[in-house]
Amino acid sequence: VEIDLYGGVKGASNKDLNYDVGVLTYQYPSNQLNPSANTTEIYGALSFGPGTLKYSHAVTDTFGNLDSKNSYYLDLSATFDVQGFALVPHIGYQKINGPFADVATYTDYSLTVSKEVSGVVLSGAIVGTDADKSF
Repeated sequence: VEIDLYGGVKGASNKDLNYDVGVLTYQYPSNQLNPSANTTEIYGALSFGPGTLKYSHAVTDTFGNLDSKNSYYLDLSATFDVQGFALVPHIGYQKINGPFADVATYTDYSLTVSKEVSGVVLSGAIVGTDADKSF
């Protein structure tokens, strides 16, 4: 079981620039890893027009990776309306600190298409990564 707890503040500095800052913690009640898989991050995001840039900074070890405190995730995405469909390209970079940095650090990318139909959102995504599968 994963329990995600978060809190923060969202707002706009003007009509085009929005911000989102906060804290997010991932908790795994039955976790037996040492170091713990429980992870806490602080984050900040800026959105301008269709694009959003988000930076998340781990203030604990990251998902059970030894000595990985101060790892980070950088995320760039956008949302475009294309003939009533939402098209969302995304690219992210996860930097893991510590002794496994070379194999644990990765880039991910995706393209999601969604559409609301009668109050239900239908979506599909193509997702990829260059993560080291042996890790």
